Amino acid sequence: MKRLFIIAFLFLSVFVANAQHIRAYAEYDYNRTEHSRANFAIGSDFQLADNFRLDLGLLAGTQNRFALNVAYQIDLHQGKKGTFFLENRYLYRLFPSYGLQEFNAMLNFGYRNIHWVFKFGLCSRYIAEIPLRKNGGEGTIFEPMNVSFDIQYNLFAQDHPWNIGCGISNYREFIIERFTLFYYNLHGYYNLNDQWRLTAEAGLHPAGVLNLSSQYNGYYFNIGCTFKY
Repeated sequence: MKRLFIIAFLFLSVFVANAQHIRAYAEYDYNRTEHSRANFAIGSDFQLADNFRLDLGLLAGTQNRFALNVAYQIDLHQGKKGTFFLENRYLYRLFPSYGLQEFNAMLNFGYRNIHWVFKFGLCSRYIAEIPLRKNGGEGTIFEPMNVSFDIQYNLFAQDHPWNIGCGISNYREFIIERFTLFYYNLHGYYNLNDQWRLTAEAGLHPAGVLNLSSQYNGYYFNIGCTFKY
């Protein structure tokens, strides 16, 4: 499976050469269940049409875990005050240490304006052993329907030289939790020039493993950069 992610990384690198933005970050994560871990992520987005944007992302972390994210947004209606859009997301996560892999699909309906982003939708999850067996088995878990939501607030518009914001959600780029497990975040950026942007995010998250509930919260923070072509 590691070879698959090497191929995916090379494939992503080819796309990056034609991307509108390239982003990368390093993240530290701690929770009482798994203790400390580090993640490294790279991604890019492509404005393929005026109303269509494609996002790709790849994550590699300590404790032998990997994730691949593919998502796109279609703007349905652009008004004077905001835009209604549709978001479709596919996420694959690999846990060789546990002998498990996870497939996720999500469909959200959203609205964004200068300050706010709202997303609400449905998602499905399929967890299976490695290697994947055609007939499933005892190591298979299928969650046909779950609710997804994401609410984010930014102090300024995205073209402002700097920004800060906060949000609550039950998913991030490389993880999708159940509806009752929330992520609380603070985020911001600072533009160094017309091409380079520094980014940072910190937050609280559920401390369980593989979407299991826990009475404790973990925390994370990351710092990264975005390059605009």
